[in-house]
Amino acid sequence: MKVLKNFYVLVLWISLVLISGCGQERQTARPPIPVVSEKVTIADIPLYIEAIGSCVASESVAIIPQVGGQIIAVHFRQGQRVKVGDPLYTIDSRTYEADLQKAEAQLITAKAKMKVDISQLERSKALILQNYISQQQYELYEAQVEQDIANVNVAEAQVVQAKIDLEHCNIVSPINGIAGAYLVDVGNVVDAMSIGKPLVTVENVDQLYVEFSISENDFHDLQKFFNLEEGKLKIEVSPISNDSIRGEAYIDFINNSIDRKTGSIKLRALMENPEHAFWPGQSIHSKLLLTVAKNSILVPAEAVKLGQQGRYVFVIKEDKSADFRPVEIGQIHGNMLVIKGGLGEGETVVKRGQLMLASGMKVMEMPDTQSNSFGENLEKNKEIAEKNPTTR
Repeated sequence: MKVLKNFYVLVLWISLVLISGCGQERQTARPPIPVVSEKVTIADIPLYIEAIGSCVASESVAIIPQVGGQIIAVHFRQGQRVKVGDPLYTIDSRTYEADLQKAEAQLITAKAKMKVDISQLERSKALILQNYISQQQYELYEAQVEQDIANVNVAEAQVVQAKIDLEHCNIVSPINGIAGAYLVDVGNVVDAMSIGKPLVTVENVDQLYVEFSISENDFHDLQKFFNLEEGKLKIEVSPISNDSIRGEAYIDFINNSIDRKTGSIKLRALMENPEHAFWPGQSIHSKLLLTVAKNSILVPAEAVKLGQQGRYVFVIKEDKSADFRPVEIGQIHGNMLVIKGGLGEGETVVKRGQLMLASGMKVMEMPDTQSNSFGENLEKNKEIAEKNPTTR
């Protein structure tokens, strides 16, 4: 019985060894992982600084009355296009007409008195030579004439002021633009120079400012490629809500300091807007072209993954094994990413199927059934690169 028992133990041990060996054989014979791959693309890529900003009217005037009185007429429609000199409001001018007439009458009186006193002074010149009047009396005549001249000057200034006040009763547009909503209606009484309470706002939309901020790092890149004082920096502008609309703007202002709180610097560009495709206050996406990077390495964006060691891709080696490769990424171009370091020309990366993949595992390349629009984007990038002579 003891011999039989030892025989069963031996058989069991042999079975376990055989099962273990079969398991190891299965592990080494693991089938390759199916993946979708794509070869590295080499292209000339325009490098941009991208930012979100907004449009601002190049001219914006809050119409404030310069004289007080009752509004008796409004001469424009809300949202109407107006030109320089077009009438906007009329203030009751009767009081100012009366003030003008009063000032003109006072001027006539002052001039008449001055005429009499000048004649008196001329007569006194002969009298003082004959000692008929004293020197003191003569000097009094001279002083009176000087006072009369001053009074005439004051009266003339009052006439000019009265005319200006009368002209201010007719309020006209100081710029070409579009009038906003009525802020004061007919019948209301307004005060002169009522700061903060405009009658209406007129904004020029034929030219717009594009305002945005870029990071300190992007600003350093900007300094590398352009002379900020002499260069003409071109920006491609499109509304966030509709990127099919395009506009061109040129930098006309760069702030003189970097905001310490945000680490960004403010830029402003001037854009012609004759067709009014853009509007004040509209949010925009801006792209400032820096240069064209020759022979850039690009891979599909989905090929780049983020791990504990940073960004990485899987490269397919000649023996169809996967190779873990850390990479440094650059800008996004459509559905592609620029690779600054870690890949070379001619290499193939795993585009999809990285989930179960590890370095050294065998892969089986499968056909890509999903569309790839990079060809169209690349053609657009080539057009931009050909138009821009600056290369990197």
